[in-house]
Amino acid sequence: MTQEDIESHLKFLFTLEWLLAITHRYAECFQFCLAHINFENPRILGEIYGAQKASHKLDEVSRSLRKAFVRKTDLVTRDGSDFWILVPYAPDDEKLIDKIRYIIETTSQGGLHIVERDLSVFALPNEASKLSAGLTALEFLSHLKQNHVALARQELSLPPCD
Repeated sequence: MTQEDIESHLKFLFTLEWLLAITHRYAECFQFCLAHINFENPRILGEIYGAQKASHKLDEVSRSLRKAFVRKTDLVTRDGSDFWILVPYAPDDEKLIDKIRYIIETTSQGGLHIVERDLSVFALPNEASKLSAGLTALEFLSHLKQNHVALARQELSLPPCD
């Protein structure tokens, strides 16, 4: 991970924890979205390209997402082969999904298209306000990832291509 990636990750987690705390106090007045992109099988990428080249390819996705989400309020982070995008308002799901899908398909053509890529969009605070007030950002992201089928407002799966 580059220094920019580390700083971005820390900023993302700090902001998400702050939003979760605010959500418990003002759930009805506050909305934001989280998008999750999961490159399903990073092991395949590592086996085909080698760990270092696969990591560089995932870094390209991270850079492309950061360039596309240019507002200071939109935050992008990468955690392994997972990408999270924090959008602090409730945008039209279709526009958000189309934008992310275009970015993922474009950047995946460099070799990442060989694995399934799942995209989930969560509207919050719906789920955040129901969870424990002491939940960390990482625990919350893990909860969303594990329960994405039940909790996502919209899901899209991009199948692997040869």
